[in-house]
Amino acid sequence: MKFFPRNRHFLIFLFLWIIVFSGIRTLQHFSFGTNACDLSLFDYGMYYTLRGELMSDPFHQYGFGRWVRDGGELSFEPLKAKRWESHFSIHFTPLVFFFVPFYLVFDGPLFLLIFQVVGVGLSAFLLYLIAWSVFQDRTAPFIIAVSYLFFRQLLLGLMHDIHLEMYFPLFLFSSYYFIVVKKNPFLFSLSVALALFIKEDIAFLLLFYGIFLFFKLKEKKYGFAVAAGSLLYLAAAMGIAIPFFRKISGMEGAYVYGHFGGSLIQIAGNILSHPAALFENIYMGLFLSKLSNIILPLLLLPLMTSYALLILPPLLVAILSKNPQNYSFGIHYSATLLPFVFLSLIYGLKNIKFFLEKKFSSRAGKIVGFILILLLVANLANSPFWRIIRPSRYRALGDYGQVARAISQIPGRLHSVAALSAIIPHIPKRKGIFMLPEMGEAEYILIHSGINLWPYTREEFSNFIKKIEQEQNYSCVWQHGEIRLFRKRGREPKTGSLSPHNILTTLHISFYHFYGWGDAQLLHERSYSYPSGKRVYIWRINGDASPRNWTTRVRKLDSTRLPQELSITRYQRWWLRSPRRPAFLSS
Repeated sequence: MKFFPRNRHFLIFLFLWIIVFSGIRTLQHFSFGTNACDLSLFDYGMYYTLRGELMSDPFHQYGFGRWVRDGGELSFEPLKAKRWESHFSIHFTPLVFFFVPFYLVFDGPLFLLIFQVVGVGLSAFLLYLIAWSVFQDRTAPFIIAVSYLFFRQLLLGLMHDIHLEMYFPLFLFSSYYFIVVKKNPFLFSLSVALALFIKEDIAFLLLFYGIFLFFKLKEKKYGFAVAAGSLLYLAAAMGIAIPFFRKISGMEGAYVYGHFGGSLIQIAGNILSHPAALFENIYMGLFLSKLSNIILPLLLLPLMTSYALLILPPLLVAILSKNPQNYSFGIHYSATLLPFVFLSLIYGLKNIKFFLEKKFSSRAGKIVGFILILLLVANLANSPFWRIIRPSRYRALGDYGQVARAISQIPGRLHSVAALSAIIPHIPKRKGIFMLPEMGEAEYILIHSGINLWPYTREEFSNFIKKIEQEQNYSCVWQHGEIRLFRKRGREPKTGSLSPHNILTTLHISFYHFYGWGDAQLLHERSYSYPSGKRVYIWRINGDASPRNWTTRVRKLDSTRLPQELSITRYQRWWLRSPRRPAFLSS
């Protein structure tokens, strides 16, 4: 009971941080600041896993194909990757099964963004506990944890869609805390297992982590178990699991390291016999400058301890990769390095404090206080937080309602759609989904010229629009400002006989039932009968009548073309199809 009063300042700060960044991520999402790669990649994979297609998605091919730019035009060549191939054919990430059951309640990627914020916040809490066990005061742990929460590379990774690597600091810190501080083997083992399930190459990091536990921390039994288990898991994931899902043999499925050999033995042999080959595919100047951007804001303190040895394996993994984003620690790729850096920071600061107390006993406290203030100021000044909170980043928020109206003109999930990467996370999930410039046989094309146009440059996108307008294959069926919806000619939707109002399809809504609905006001009720005799009720609900503003907590799963007299007015109206009147709407 004394824990909260003693640490209330940090706990209140952490709670506010989670609330603020949950709000920021929500604003980012509805301002089209998220993308199909990688938000929809995981969103689709988890959604279709519940439907019997294990982590199947159409988007990972865009990360492994080739963008061809020719004369101001952009095209895509998929190369080896295929549409609707399991994500496990690229990365073996069993941790996704933790999130899959939530798709029984939610239908949309927003909760994945919020979960990631909570995961990063909890990792800061574990870091705080570790620092408190070392310093036995509140000041140093508080400053270290705040510096972590505003650390540049951490926030860059947090704000870029979702990536399971962002959970690695949580599990690494928890494993260290439970074995070193609490001596709890069960929770330690659970934390290590969850860390392994993040991605296949995490096992390489935990292999050296286990060796460090064995030799440095004298946890011989658990260190050996972690090292041996990680090595076996690495071999199984890269030599069996990934090739199985990619329907190939050998290590070719582990694309990150495939250029070093076709098996673990070949990779290790080629690296040991030709160590210079490690640096052939990277720009050392870029690598060193990005590494200095991580170490210098921490005042070189992580280098003042033997814990700095833990930093070397993530650096080796970065060098092994042929991906420039990886060895330059871009976006989320620094997430596997940061927990080791901040563990080293704690013990580096401890060593400096011990040295100062030995040499300058009377002034040691003031010098350490100055170092802590400098550490905090340096990381707050270097943080992207000040850029993240600029209102100009969320100007497209006002267009979300119009984009939602454009999406509502697409009558059902069976119709295929091509859209910009930033729009795809907002389109109800369907098999026929394409990310521009790939169009396939898309029946609809949805664009917004005023948002993130990736992978287009503005010139390439202007040429694409001109091409669509000049060709006779598509016609514009809906437009509002820079938002346009094109429909393929000859694919006009058929009129239905469901009702005199010509409702073509019924809107389904996934209710987040645990928020409560008692304040929802029933405005309108009708019932219709299908030709088969099945009867449904359709309600119009005024969400503004609810103090909880519950209309913001639902996601459209399908679309409908509303009859004229029921078109959207100043109220946000939602439609529900049900064989009977739901209890929460009973008058």
